[in-house]
Amino acid sequence: MKENSRKKRIETILNKNFSPTMLLVRDDSKMHEGHSQVSRNTKETHFFVKMVLNNCTMSKVNLHREVYKLLDSEFSSGLHALELDLKSF
Repeated sequence: MKENSRKKRIETILNKNFSPTMLLVRDDSKMHEGHSQVSRNTKETHFFVKMVLNNCTMSKVNLHREVYKLLDSEFSSGLHALELDLKSF
C-alpha cells in the first residue's frame, strides 16, 4: 500500500477521531470501473468501511454524518462512494 494512499488516509482519520476497537477499510474501486460517473482509469474511488466502537453515545445516523464530515476532503479529491457498516456498543 502506498504511504499516502486514500485507504491509509481514511484509516488515519477514523483511528484518530474514533479510536475504534475494530476498523476495516477496503478499496472496492475495481468493482465499479466503467460506471458513468467515474472516469476511466481513476483509482481509489469506492471504499467499504467497517468500524466497531465501544461506549459511543452517538446515534447511528449521527455517526454516519460524522464519518462523512470527517472524510469531506476525500470526497472533494475523488472519493465517489463510501459504504459504511458502523456499530457501537
